[in-house]
Amino acid sequence: MIKKITKTLALSFLLLGVFACGSDSEGPDTEGPSVDITTPNETDTYKRRTALPLNAKFTDNKELAKCVISISYVTPTTSAQLKGIGTPWAPAENGETETINFTEKKEQIVTIPMLFDQEIEAACLGGDYKLKFDMTDAEGNTSTKEITIKIGG
Repeated sequence: MIKKITKTLALSFLLLGVFACGSDSEGPDTEGPSVDITTPNETDTYKRRTALPLNAKFTDNKELAKCVISISYVTPTTSAQLKGIGTPWAPAENGETETINFTEKKEQIVTIPMLFDQEIEAACLGGDYKLKFDMTDAEGNTSTKEITIKIGG
């Protein structure tokens, strides 16, 4: 009788262990990437005739693929309207993008000294610009982050 109970308990613990641990597979990837952006930020004003840098940490639960960064003009500052400056910064006006390709990493720190390969033009409209980060992981999951920056001075 004790032998039967011992065998039953041993088998129960074995089955419990198998079901509790599961398999080595983590299942399908359904989570999109994320980004923590240090620079640019929403509190600083980025001056004309300087570069707009990017310092960011991209992460995904499995594997990053790419990020496409775009910029759009949102609103002018009052001083820009008074000075008669008439067009937004060229990357925003022309719909330019910056693409970052990742290679088989779950996490990557990215430093780009000059986004869109050009300084902020001296004659562009000052005001709010929206930076949009469209991220994709290796499984095709997507996520988007937007920040509003100020250009002026």
